Amino acid sequence: MEKGHFDCSGLIYAMLRSNGIMWGIGITDTLVKQGKRVPKTGLQVGDLIFFDSYKKF
Repeated sequence: MEKGHFDCSGLIYAMLRSNGIMWGIGITDTLVKQGKRVPKTGLQVGDLIFFDSYKKF
């Protein structure tokens, strides 16, 4: 990745850090593992939703 660019997980990391929240490093796997699973009916404003888009067919 080029210097000064980042993906969606980097955006979440930067947003959290700019608000004083130190939550792992800016990679999706770390964010997923540090979070907790919530049922769809329990989602609240501000919750992060992760999709498994790396499945091999």
